[in-house]
Amino acid sequence: MAIYLFLAVNAHSQNAKSNPSTIFSQQVSFKQFPPKAACAIESLEELFTMQDKISLQLSPAYLLEGKIISHVKPNPFAETINISLTNSDGAVFTLSRISTDEGYTKYTGHIINLQSSDAIVLQDENKKYYFIKTEQRLVMTE
Repeated sequence: MAIYLFLAVNAHSQNAKSNPSTIFSQQVSFKQFPPKAACAIESLEELFTMQDKISLQLSPAYLLEGKIISHVKPNPFAETINISLTNSDGAVFTLSRISTDEGYTKYTGHIINLQSSDAIVLQDENKKYYFIKTEQRLVMTE
């Protein structure tokens, strides 16, 4: 009886080790996009003027199609929009525009699908903006 119990426990532990369920085994949503793509500031600015449904080519690699699900302006210097992307199943693009005291407008944002292990962040490099692929676990959401 003890031998059968040992074999059953041993077989179960081997099955658990061979089939781990971790965040790294999740699907990726943005594999068709390049690691880095430039984005025109004019395209970002245009998103803040759109109503309801959007279709906008933000860069050669990023066609955004979706619906604005929230548009918040908590003060005269900050504004955030959230866009549910219909062409990336379950993904949401969050974009914020912040006016600085020096008169410069800064944009921050990310595209995340909660069912995916990858994400895309909008980054400023010398006043030029790029969409950069990253791991979702490295992105802080608001």
